[in-house]
Amino acid sequence: MMTDFQIKNFITIHDIHQKFIKSFSSLLEQNTCEDLDISHKNISIETRNLDFELLNGDAIAFKSQIDQDGNIIGYYRLVFALNGALIDEFFVIC
Repeated sequence: MMTDFQIKNFITIHDIHQKFIKSFSSLLEQNTCEDLDISHKNISIETRNLDFELLNGDAIAFKSQIDQDGNIIGYYRLVFALNGALIDEFFVIC
């Protein structure tokens, strides 16, 4: 189990906020609105207050809400190995 300090340290050491922004931007560039099931690409994520979840003790997932026109329409989730390597990403529209 990681402590809050260890989580914050992981976020800082591995520049998780920047990885979120780069990965999200890349996702928007490489997919159409139809692919993403959204009406337009004027959407954003909030990276200051990421939710996190430890997965099986060998990975950590961070999740951000996706906002469109002031409404939360889903979430964007990145899963990292404990060495900071990106394992998977999830773009979910609710």
